[in-house]
Amino acid sequence: MPESAVRRLQRGEAVLNGWLHLPGGVSAEVMGRAGYETLTVDLQHGLIGDGGLVPTLQAIAATGAAPFVRVPGLHPPDLMRALDAGAAGVICPLIDTPAQAAALVHACRYPPLGGRSFGPTRARLVYGDEYAAAADTGVLVFAMIETARALENLEAIAQTPGLSGVYVGPGDLSLSLTGAATLDFRLGETAAAVARAAQVTARHGRIPGIFTQGGDLARHALKLGYRFVTAGSDFALLSAAARGVLTDLGAAASPASSLY
Repeated sequence: MPESAVRRLQRGEAVLNGWLHLPGGVSAEVMGRAGYETLTVDLQHGLIGDGGLVPTLQAIAATGAAPFVRVPGLHPPDLMRALDAGAAGVICPLIDTPAQAAALVHACRYPPLGGRSFGPTRARLVYGDEYAAAADTGVLVFAMIETARALENLEAIAQTPGLSGVYVGPGDLSLSLTGAATLDFRLGETAAAVARAAQVTARHGRIPGIFTQGGDLARHALKLGYRFVTAGSDFALLSAAARGVLTDLGAAASPASSLY
């Protein structure tokens, strides 16, 4: 796999990731050309439908960023489709047990290491005929840790053979731990859990990853030892920039009026 950002992660370096919620591909081009080293297409909570995956990956390819896909869930056909379409890595939500982590790896690795079906349609076009021989070591596979149950099983999940890394979703994790969702993981019970997740993941030789809104939170995550750090999404960055301009002009819409 020729993705330099992927090799950097495998070497132990830190990489900044951009998150893509918006359909159409143009925001992927904007984010990639802004300098994000990897870009993740969000098929779970994003607005990019299944039919928009390949066009978005094509837009990412024009920027040089390494393409990742967050699949909707632990469903092998979705994982295989994302990889066959050319994803350099996949992120799977709500992995709570070592058995689920093993199933995730099994779906993403070719036999005899796993059960991925052979048919790298666009992946072979993008990466060349050597793709299949290099995919099991070159494709990154991240298990998302998002619940109290996943935290209990973190040691075992991080030891899953073939797993590349653990990716923390602070919104769902804080919701599970405290009953209130927040992306700010610097305080309270969530802070301790996020710090521990980075330590455990690194101790077992895996890549620690996390979602942040960017700026201060991304810097904090890097200090904690996270190496695959999402620093903002296209949707959130656009919203914040638009509101910033209007607030500066004294014309920001109220939350109620913005719904209509």
